[in-house]
Amino acid sequence: MLKGIWNAFIALFMIVTIAAANIIPESILVLSDEKLNNLVNGTDPTNNVGRLISQLTSKGEVTFKQYSDDNLEVFFGGDIKYDHLVLLPSSKKTVGDKAHFTAQSLKDFINGGGNVLIVGDCDAQQPEPIKALLNDIGIYPSPKGYQLLDHFNVGSEGSGIKLDNSNLISNRIVDSLLIDSYKGGAALISGNELLFPLVKGSKTSFTADSKKADVPLTQESAWTFGNQGFAAVAFQALNNARISWVGSSQLLSPQLVLWTLKDRDVLKLQFVTHSKESAPEKVDPKIYRVTEQVLYTIGVSELVDGKWVPFEVKNEEDKLQLSFKMLDPYQRINMQPLGPVSSNENDSRLDTYAYLANFTVPDHHGVFTFELDYKRPGLSYLMDNRLVTVRHLANDEFKRSWEITNAWLYVACAGIVVVAWCLFVINFIYIGKPNTSKKHQ
Repeated sequence: MLKGIWNAFIALFMIVTIAAANIIPESILVLSDEKLNNLVNGTDPTNNVGRLISQLTSKGEVTFKQYSDDNLEVFFGGDIKYDHLVLLPSSKKTVGDKAHFTAQSLKDFINGGGNVLIVGDCDAQQPEPIKALLNDIGIYPSPKGYQLLDHFNVGSEGSGIKLDNSNLISNRIVDSLLIDSYKGGAALISGNELLFPLVKGSKTSFTADSKKADVPLTQESAWTFGNQGFAAVAFQALNNARISWVGSSQLLSPQLVLWTLKDRDVLKLQFVTHSKESAPEKVDPKIYRVTEQVLYTIGVSELVDGKWVPFEVKNEEDKLQLSFKMLDPYQRINMQPLGPVSSNENDSRLDTYAYLANFTVPDHHGVFTFELDYKRPGLSYLMDNRLVTVRHLANDEFKRSWEITNAWLYVACAGIVVVAWCLFVINFIYIGKPNTSKKHQ
């Protein structure tokens, strides 16, 4: 009786714990400068920052701090203290907590799965730890006082430049852009394959000191020229942590904020199975035989409005691929869509999309890997590796000679030789024996 009550108590405790974990709001740390955006004391921020704060408040629990604070730790007991960081412009290069708020702590925060949104300003600057972080991932923002300019595309207010859809680089994050008078900086970027720019400067644009806009440009006085300057850049680490940098709060679109905080374009592998085509009911075998037919199936879901829904690939360049590799891929196959399915056998809700790859195991034995490595700009990465052994044919599994059509000629030749030999022996012994009696007469 007591044992049954104890088991019921444990089960109830686990249910309550899981339910509490599901309703805990995400925590967000917003760092600002009191001279620019004094969010701590309730000063009304600019319209763009105000909309950002409203969006953050609706998502989770927001903590406001200033760069001058003495405690800017982002870790607690070895784990990240916040889910997201929002770093607004600053008037100084230094921070109050130099011991804990460093470039290394920010990188550790990203390695722990945290996301970072960094907002620039041509009249302000980024503290040294933030600047070092951006430089490490390959983003080089323009210095304080430098502004993205274009004498052939002046903004509606007679200053700044006009940005529209022609400045967008094909991406999933921002699908429309219209800023009549952009007043912000630009950045150079490296060839880091995990970076993908979002908004570029026009061909006639340049980034230089706004106070010396009429001075002839040189390589020393300009930060960027033409399309090499970017007003917004995104980065996604291999652990799917996200970083976004914008040259001005004018580019803080709701779409970009949602993407950075992982509220959109998030994919999830619901299941991965592989089996022999001859025995599909035996899932995930450890050993395959050369030249066998294999079925590899996955289920992919996408996070939309807080719910997992089927993720359907709608264009050729976004197809999922499977690699069956040893050191190099022996097979690389485009996966074929099967349709929406349920990720849970006990649930009838169709929350994932199934994809299938059907291929022949290469005629080479050894240790192989089913590798799924799906990386598309803007989407969270899908990676899955499963090791299997491929064995050669057993002695009783090779085809017999009479089953191989190319061997029929050789089998026939061997038979003819045997028959000829038998005829020769018969002829020699019986038919070709000399009549010795007639020879002696």
